[in-house]
Amino acid sequence: MILGLVLTMMLQQTPAPANDHEYTDLMKINLMDVYKKYVAEHQVSEAQKKELKELFDFRDFVGRAMDGRYVNFHQPKEKGYKPAKVLIMSYIADWCKNCNYEAPYMREIYRKYNSRGLEIVGRSEYSDIEKMKETIARWQTTYPVITGSVSAYSERQKIRMETFQYLLRTTLGDKRTWGTPFSIIVINGDLNNPYVVMGEMKADQVDALLEKTFGTN
Repeated sequence: MILGLVLTMMLQQTPAPANDHEYTDLMKINLMDVYKKYVAEHQVSEAQKKELKELFDFRDFVGRAMDGRYVNFHQPKEKGYKPAKVLIMSYIADWCKNCNYEAPYMREIYRKYNSRGLEIVGRSEYSDIEKMKETIARWQTTYPVITGSVSAYSERQKIRMETFQYLLRTTLGDKRTWGTPFSIIVINGDLNNPYVVMGEMKADQVDALLEKTFGTN
């Protein structure tokens, strides 16, 4: 009876493995086709088209990161440009459990491939800045993270549909309510033909892509 009680207590104290992952296949897209699809499905003025084209260049991943670094790995005509052989741009949130699950993998590939030309930039969405900074510290994230939309957790619904991230992922058919993590992978500066991951990355797929690009040495 005592042994049974001890085993019961041990089982109660052992955290259950996460079973709510959102692993998603890599998908290669043509960004101009996605832009045209969005324009065809919405009433868009000429002025809005100009703004959209800038957004479809992922200019929301250019700017000052939370740690003070200026980030620009994909806009050659903008200031501070530093080319990346592989660029991963990832939309994240401080309260996102799937971002939390993915953080160790992102940290590992950055450690392994950064010296060979991999850059990762996070962009926080629907998040409180101070909580995001605490989350970055907890994840031990060393790559830059840019501040995106800012909102208290209780107010995040009000701005959900106002971000480019929402526009892009819903045009691609992402049915999730919040859509983080959502990552774009650009190889050799080919911004018009990136890979996207609408959820957590599958390590075997991304590892294969990185090894193909960088070599296996």
